[in-house]
Amino acid sequence: MSDDRSEDDPIMDLWYSNWEQQCVEALESEPDYESQLHNEKELYSQQMWTKFQTTASAIAQLYKDRTLGVSLWVPFQTAAGTVTSLYKDSVDCMRRCSDLGVEMGKQKRCKEIMNWARKKRRMIRREDLLAYLAGKPPPPRSHSHRSSPKPRMMVCGSPSSQSQTPSMVIAPAPTPGTDPDPELHTFREALSGILFILLIFFYFYALSCNYLVLFYLL
Repeated sequence: MSDDRSEDDPIMDLWYSNWEQQCVEALESEPDYESQLHNEKELYSQQMWTKFQTTASAIAQLYKDRTLGVSLWVPFQTAAGTVTSLYKDSVDCMRRCSDLGVEMGKQKRCKEIMNWARKKRRMIRREDLLAYLAGKPPPPRSHSHRSSPKPRMMVCGSPSSQSQTPSMVIAPAPTPGTDPDPELHTFREALSGILFILLIFFYFYALSCNYLVLFYLL
């Protein structure tokens, strides 16, 4: 049986289906983190390029003022400030892009699992879900049906030794250390006793009938 949901499957629970649809809409209404990450990367790339140009100009001005023999305190402060600003903005950019990347990965994974679950039946096997998350094919299905344990059988040959192919009789294997059935044995003893009493009764009844016939004949 295929695990994919067929189009003509009946809706078992309308409320639960509506609830499922609400969950799907909630997932689809989340912000598009992938687009946000792309836009943030473009914006931060432009900002970092501008910061780098400013820092490079400040360092070049520091070297130029050094050759002119003027005071280097102000150019040094400017260069140090631009380098510090470049470092802080770079760290913020990396942190922001990392956070957006994590959110984008979670969102993408959730949508992939959602789309996969919508193609399946209402009950999803645990091994199928784990196999999908691990990127492996699902395990093979075992078609063995659970049933009550069958009694062991023993093969008995016929007592005749002349036949080369003795007739085979299948009988349940006796359980070691136990009698066949004590209640059945007691019932058989009682039945045999009743039959014996009935035979004696009919014997005396027939004997008395014979005596009566002889009495009437005489």
